[in-house]
Amino acid sequence: MSPFKEVALPTTLADLIKARADALRLIEDARRLTHSAETLLAPHGRYLMPRGGMIAEDHERVRVEMDGRMWRRAFDLTGFKQLMDAQAVAEFERSLNPSPPEFTEANIRSTFIKLRGESADMFRRGVVNVFRGLSDDYKTNSSEPFRIGRKVVMGYMVEHSFTRGLCIRYGNAADKINDIDRVFQTLDNKQFKAHELVSALNVAFKERAVYECELYRAKAFKNGNLHLEFKRPDLLDKLNEQIADHYANTLPDARF
Repeated sequence: MSPFKEVALPTTLADLIKARADALRLIEDARRLTHSAETLLAPHGRYLMPRGGMIAEDHERVRVEMDGRMWRRAFDLTGFKQLMDAQAVAEFERSLNPSPPEFTEANIRSTFIKLRGESADMFRRGVVNVFRGLSDDYKTNSSEPFRIGRKVVMGYMVEHSFTRGLCIRYGNAADKINDIDRVFQTLDNKQFKAHELVSALNVAFKERAVYECELYRAKAFKNGNLHLEFKRPDLLDKLNEQIADHYANTLPDARF
């Protein structure tokens, strides 16, 4: 049984729910007070109420924007964001537009109970999405499931910096690095810090240096290639186990 069915919501989420309700109430109180101020001024002339003293958005638009921010914060607090690749995060963002579900206890419970049940599959699917294009096996269709080796060569990842040296390309290239680091940090039971690896690589590549840390060794080339070496064999084994498990749980005729 899911822990979300057995225990109360985490204190942090319960606090968010209360803060949301209190904030919406105070904003509505402020709206009534500004309307009272406008009513007081009206007998003395038109347009006396300054626009800066009025709440521009109606209650529903305020609620929609606040709930979108609350859902994003909830995903950060619960750690589910660390299990999601860039594609899953994009899908999550789309689910908040144009109007997110209300940030209520019932909606939170149903959402996170569902995510808890799907979390292992979601992470494995994300691993495959991140790494399938980096495998020679996958590129040649010589084996399925594919495996990731100790070193990968990634094309169109590097460009010349505006100042000096080289840097990781903004956009898809940075997202790929971010996702790779997210997977390895998760497999190492570490907290993932978004874009930290990209920033560290850019510092090294600015000086045309080789980047090296406990997990990676990386070298950038003028032709746009990035050579990335994975230094932890134990984590590489875990990674390939995730890939194998994904295919083991996929129907034989399923293809990407």
